[in-house]
Amino acid sequence: MGALVTVGVLALSSAGCGSEVAGAAGRVEPDISKLDVGNYQTAPRQIGNAKNNPQARAREAQRLADYVALPYEADPSYIEDTWLIRPHIVLNRKTLGQLVVNDTFDEVAEDLVAGWVNSWSTGGAPEDKRRVMNIAVLEFPSPEIALQVGPALEHDDFTYNPDNVPVPITKHPNTAAHWRPTVSSIGSWTVHDRYVIFLKVVDDTSEPNLPALVSQVERMLDVQIPLLDQFEPTPADQVSRIPLDPQGIMGRTLPSNPESPMRPEPDGFYTSRGAVTLLSQPTPETLGELQKAEVDLVSFGDAVVFRSKSGKAAEGLWQEWRRPAKLEPNEKLVGTPTGFDGNIECWANTVESLGTEIVAMHFCMFQVDKYVVQSAGKHLQDLHQKISAQYALLTRK
Repeated sequence: MGALVTVGVLALSSAGCGSEVAGAAGRVEPDISKLDVGNYQTAPRQIGNAKNNPQARAREAQRLADYVALPYEADPSYIEDTWLIRPHIVLNRKTLGQLVVNDTFDEVAEDLVAGWVNSWSTGGAPEDKRRVMNIAVLEFPSPEIALQVGPALEHDDFTYNPDNVPVPITKHPNTAAHWRPTVSSIGSWTVHDRYVIFLKVVDDTSEPNLPALVSQVERMLDVQIPLLDQFEPTPADQVSRIPLDPQGIMGRTLPSNPESPMRPEPDGFYTSRGAVTLLSQPTPETLGELQKAEVDLVSFGDAVVFRSKSGKAAEGLWQEWRRPAKLEPNEKLVGTPTGFDGNIECWANTVESLGTEIVAMHFCMFQVDKYVVQSAGKHLQDLHQKISAQYALLTRK
């Protein structure tokens, strides 16, 4: 499903006695009794503020995600997301995995508020010759703390291997970098305000070329630093009680099943780049498609809800993404649930097993008012119930 999250993805107008009342027509609340919603909830929830420290920091990381650059914004040759279903939220060294090789990260960055990591490549499998850009942005309580942490992380990263050589990055202040002359890669740490930006470029497409690697770092920082200047971080003394659903979108999104979550990140909402990184097989065109459709919020739960600024814009996104004209050979349309007043379609992905066609996964997508919704499920009846409940959540008053 092209834009579905990876799986592990409303004033009444009336007239009477010849009078006219100004206003826009509103949708009649659906008759829930005519929808088969199974055991799924159909009443909007009040979510409130964060209940604990990890939840609060994760929400701040989701906010930050919309201001962490996608590598293709600096270099269009980056065409493929390589992070896939690994978690993007950085609360400690674990998320960064082998990107940060030293074992002092959690000690040095003990004041870390939140972080987010993206990774894109020029395409191909890991064993192919490709270039990979990894970028992580770490948020700290203050610029003073960040200014201490950044150089310390670079020092420990640099001293991890005796063959490392310092590399000057003169275009961007407070940047320190290093490489090994026999290896075509570079790592850098940049302090900007309360943030520490970590970049690692690995280029298997050519012999070690320091000027080319430095250029990659500089071009990425050229994009990333202005984005951080646009971000409004939650004040450090308010993070612990950060609102989880100030727009009310999560309360109208089906929550993920804790026994089989659809992604490693907790449920949450995004406004732009963060959503792109959680969609299945995003392309350099995905963010532009969302912007063209005036999508201002994307919420992730047991369904993915895209909210546009108008019904017309949402219908345009529906037309762009709908399946009939784009079915692959292993896909086929299947029945849709009843009781919908809007656009809806469902399809199945199939595989061959011992000469028999087997459904691997079912998908449904619908558009109603200013929302486009996608969800998936192994069993079609369960998916119909899920998607019907999500329809009720979005259309109930």
